[in-house]
Amino acid sequence: MSADRTSATPRRATAAALTGLLAAGFAVGLPATAVADTGPSPVCTSETHPEVAERLDQRIRQEVALREGTVAVGVSAFEGDLVCELGADTRFDAASVGKVVVLGALLRTAMDEGRELTAREHELATDMITVSGNDSAVELRNQLGPERIQGFLDLAGMDDTQLHPEGYVGLMKINVGDQLTLLDVLGSDNDVLGADERAYARGLMGDVVEEQRWGVPTGAPAGAEVYLKNGWLPYDNTDTWRINSIGGFRDTPVGDYDVVVLTDGNDGMQYGVDTIGSVAAGVHSVLSGEGMSTLSQPSRTPEAVSDGSDRA
Repeated sequence: MSADRTSATPRRATAAALTGLLAAGFAVGLPATAVADTGPSPVCTSETHPEVAERLDQRIRQEVALREGTVAVGVSAFEGDLVCELGADTRFDAASVGKVVVLGALLRTAMDEGRELTAREHELATDMITVSGNDSAVELRNQLGPERIQGFLDLAGMDDTQLHPEGYVGLMKINVGDQLTLLDVLGSDNDVLGADERAYARGLMGDVVEEQRWGVPTGAPAGAEVYLKNGWLPYDNTDTWRINSIGGFRDTPVGDYDVVVLTDGNDGMQYGVDTIGSVAAGVHSVLSGEGMSTLSQPSRTPEAVSDGSDRA
């Protein structure tokens, strides 16, 4: 893989003035009736597509208001001009979504060392992402060490992401803003990862096994290239779940865009999956301008078994 470091910084940086308006974004928490509206600050902003931003703002609020638990939503479209961040400052346990950070750190380390991934690294990265393998994530995390993983976060500008003190990948703290930044690093020209590294990461996330392809792809335009990573993690000895989903969508009728939905306090895994599906389908419907019946529908119902990333 090449060490292309001459391209521009991630496109989300060009929307910094817009996202700054969203710092007061709100989250919907348990119980939903206890949430205080933070006022007129918009969830979505766009200079070139203000009407789309307004419709998307209304749709996200509408979908989230129907759900219980804590929900945060991020969207970046039209090359970063349209940005939505609901619950911008709310931090969540990453669950297996954190494995994408490990992948990014691995790819950046290989770039810094001027080499390709070894056969073993490729094997581990493939298992870690496509089937969410925890043992592979642990081996790569231990190989990299916290300094290299933090170094990747620093280079990417993911300043609000906190690694767990004991290194548990699934318990690193994330928010929607940093997850949008991560997807942008994987999807556009930047100084953090070269073109080959970005394509490699998207390829793995595009090959996630079918039973793990629920979440933000729900309602995506037919024919779009989709790459994603999900996380699903219950609290010990409860049926209360943290369910997260991040994904990029390329070659859609409105170009490329990214969607992040992070949730906590879900009464069962399926409830969280359904929450993410409802929000994502609304986002895709507004961006594509198509009715729900014409968009793709989710695959099989996932089995409610922990992803185990709080032990990895």
